[in-house]
Amino acid sequence: METSLSIQKVLSQRNDYNLAIPFVESQQINPYYKLSVSLLYVDTNPNASQIYKVGSRSLGNNQWEDLYSLTKPFLQRLATEAGIQFAPGAGDVVKMDENTWKASAFGALKLPDGSIRTSSNFKVIDLLTEEKKYRLAYEEKAVQGITDYKSAKKASEKYAGSWVETGKVNDKGYPIKVYVVAEEDRSKYIECSLLDAMAQLRANAPQKAATGAILRVIRDLTGIKSTYTIEELKKPFAVARMSFSPDYNDPMVKQMMLQQCMQSVGNLFGSAQPVMQTISIPQIPDAEDEVDLPTEQSLEEDVPIQKAQENPVQESQHFEQDRTQDFSCDKCGVVIPEKVWDYSYEHYGRPLCFKCQKIVKSEQGRGR
Repeated sequence: METSLSIQKVLSQRNDYNLAIPFVESQQINPYYKLSVSLLYVDTNPNASQIYKVGSRSLGNNQWEDLYSLTKPFLQRLATEAGIQFAPGAGDVVKMDENTWKASAFGALKLPDGSIRTSSNFKVIDLLTEEKKYRLAYEEKAVQGITDYKSAKKASEKYAGSWVETGKVNDKGYPIKVYVVAEEDRSKYIECSLLDAMAQLRANAPQKAATGAILRVIRDLTGIKSTYTIEELKKPFAVARMSFSPDYNDPMVKQMMLQQCMQSVGNLFGSAQPVMQTISIPQIPDAEDEVDLPTEQSLEEDVPIQKAQENPVQESQHFEQDRTQDFSCDKCGVVIPEKVWDYSYEHYGRPLCFKCQKIVKSEQGRGR
């Protein structure tokens, strides 16, 4: 999948793509939205179950070209990529009578100009009508030949007939043959094949009606065809989608987005003002508001003053031992004065500097 293409490039090279775009020219886009283009590739391998054969068309000179249709899984991917929204109840089935089922679907798609394109469609499964279609198809296969190899091989084991060369080769280089049922066994082949097909259709008629209604809405909104050739399916499907992508550098856009966010919050939680409640927290006696710092007076009161020794001359002759490393903060490790060390140990049970005293006091306050 590729998303770096512009809509102008896709439209100018439309022969290289299968357009799943419900408009044919570029239109003015709202400044708050951008148009992105994605490419979806179809896996044409029969085992991938993204396409199925619906018939053939004549090219003249006894040559036929197979036609294929997209399966439900791929069309749902296409709808998701295009941003198609379905109304609730899309695909609900109503049984009209014993042989008829009807399903309806409604979808919407946002266009580049901001408008909404809608589509409402329905699918009716009439078993009597489908039986006639199946009968004509099997009669044609019996005469012109069964092209599908598995079906042809199965028919050759049950019914008389012959293999006929078509003059074409498959993707592996092998010649393509068809099996033509002999005239004496054609009626038997038609009736047996018709019986098997109608038994499956009766069991899956409601689901087929629901799927058909939804897929018709997808095809209508994206503008794609109902049948494609293999060569056409090898081209990617270009899908355009609108996405909200405002320019957040624009001050006006910022203001509008802020208002929208505030409005969304108000719608979710209401616009009532928050209730303010005052909680009384007991304070420590004689504690300061900011930092529990001891004053000079408290330090003098708490720390006893040592009496001067009787012999000051003898005192001056002795050198005091350096103990600055002994008085360090227990929390951050910074060296603190001895008086601060003593004060903190008395009030907090551990030596702390002024800064850590404030932190511990705040933690104790929240704990209370």
